[in-house]
Amino acid sequence: MYTIKISDFSKQAASKMAGEQFASLMEPLIEKHEKFCVDFDGITRFASPFFNYSFAKLALKYGFDNIKNIDIRNISDTGREAYDASFDNAMLLSKNPEYSSKISTIINSNVPKKDN
Repeated sequence: MYTIKISDFSKQAASKMAGEQFASLMEPLIEKHEKFCVDFDGITRFASPFFNYSFAKLALKYGFDNIKNIDIRNISDTGREAYDASFDNAMLLSKNPEYSSKISTIINSNVPKKDN
């Protein structure tokens, strides 16, 4: 079975850029229906942008069952929590597409910041 080691291309699993890079490694394997595992050994920094732009993005494109079947190894409890939150949010968006436009409006709105 093919293994993607996160530490081979990043020291963290936190940024959008690392998530996009990781997604580009996974996508060809998913398209070919190949079984593979993802190894987080040595990774201690996790954040949702990484998971949003990798697992969640590909789950929305290829189906949640395809992503759930990926063998994930050596992920800490903190990493698992970030993964689960991202996955749950993607499922919510999938089931309620109207939320996507509402979220985009909030993110892209130009709300003035309050002076302290």
